[in-house]
Amino acid sequence: MLNGFSLLVVEDDRDSREAIRETLEASGASVKTASSASEALAALAAREFDLVVSDLAMPDQSGFWLINKIRQVFHRRHVPVIAVTGHPFPFEGVRRAGFDDVMQKPPDPDRLCAAIAA
Repeated sequence: MLNGFSLLVVEDDRDSREAIRETLEASGASVKTASSASEALAALAAREFDLVVSDLAMPDQSGFWLINKIRQVFHRRHVPVIAVTGHPFPFEGVRRAGFDDVMQKPPDPDRLCAAIAA
């Protein structure tokens, strides 16, 4: 389903990060992971990804900080970003912040893959 997709997963929790990575790789995607927003920005500066999946609540810089930086730094090209969260943020507010989609953690594997493919 995701053959040929290059994805970046940003998640501070190792177990969650690995579960998302395994799900996406099982669907055929090439996946790089980052454990922080600053690590994600460095990865994005080093290479292009088709899409980013990012946690919202991370220590140091949040997913909201990351989406602002992505939209500022990479404004010449649209980098699609899907937010994942374990918190009850109002999803419409998350989309208004610049995310292309948002889903509750743990994300349903079929829904996550379908959102990426779309």
